[in-house]
Amino acid sequence: MRVLAMVRIDKIRINDAKRLRQAGLMSGSLSLIEQEIRTFAEFPQISVFTVSDEDVLLSMVKMHHMDRKRCRVHLDYVFAQGTDKDMKAAVVAKATEHALIREGYHKITVTLSGKEAYLEECLLSLGYVQEAILADEIMSGGLYEDAGLFRLLSADYRAYNCCFVPFAQGVAVVTGDSQYVTGVKLHRFGSKLHEGFVLNVARQLRLVDGDGVLINDRSLYEMSQDDIDILPGEVAKAYVQISNYFSKTLSRFDFNYRLPYGTDFQRKVWSTVAGVGYGNVASYEDIAMEISGGDRIKAKNLTRAVGNACSDNPMMLLIPCHRIIGKDGKIAGFAAGVEVQDFLLTLEAFSYVTSLV
Repeated sequence: MRVLAMVRIDKIRINDAKRLRQAGLMSGSLSLIEQEIRTFAEFPQISVFTVSDEDVLLSMVKMHHMDRKRCRVHLDYVFAQGTDKDMKAAVVAKATEHALIREGYHKITVTLSGKEAYLEECLLSLGYVQEAILADEIMSGGLYEDAGLFRLLSADYRAYNCCFVPFAQGVAVVTGDSQYVTGVKLHRFGSKLHEGFVLNVARQLRLVDGDGVLINDRSLYEMSQDDIDILPGEVAKAYVQISNYFSKTLSRFDFNYRLPYGTDFQRKVWSTVAGVGYGNVASYEDIAMEISGGDRIKAKNLTRAVGNACSDNPMMLLIPCHRIIGKDGKIAGFAAGVEVQDFLLTLEAFSYVTSLV
């Protein structure tokens, strides 16, 4: 399958008309196609996207919004002439990613006719399951034919997902795929989740109440080995390692990660913070001094910016901003709250684990 990073999905635009006609995705005069594209905007229950590989148009995807709360979406695919099976599978994977992660839907449904059965393997690899056989669902060659109805729920998505690692104060939420962890965030029990995909998974697993607030019951978050095994590779690895960290049997993480964002300055701060070892602490001023090359005046001016960078840390624990404290030795300003910071510092201070460094 084509690497998804090289496949692009965009909202359909008027100036796509010529490309759509050349690819056989729409027919008629350019003015007629342009008018049809304009009508898409008049129907809020449908969104239309184009999927391309570099400059090659591969598909037009229609997203049918099945409810006002954006819980469920149905995807229809129209493929360009000459698009091979591998590229069609890449289109399906990209549209699935977009609907779950970017658009924030919880449930996706897709129907496949007999002629499209080759896409079933792709759907199953992403976590779809067949929900039903729909009688006379599609007309082909002037005749009705049955179609398979497949559905995917957020927590079952195989290409990208999250897990919730419990500790005394709350949970560590880990997101990522088979190659990289892309986020580690700490949330206290009783706090509200806001991120679309993570919240959808938590709702499916019954980890939050009706308001999206994390339930204070550690047993709900514990995973069996079978549950861990179906997580994307690096997420599963992170779940085990962070669990061991909270149980004081691990002091250093070695799962692969990729920062999802960050300015040059933020990345410099995070890189410096990553050098503060298990059981140790440093002040915001210490980090500023190291970044400024020992220039005290410059460091003083950077201290607040260092604190802001720590607050925006996307990879908590791995980039240990909880080990950064005030110059007076007090803890303050930790993104997950001072109670969580105090817990982590106490855990490391009274741990008997042998450092792996």
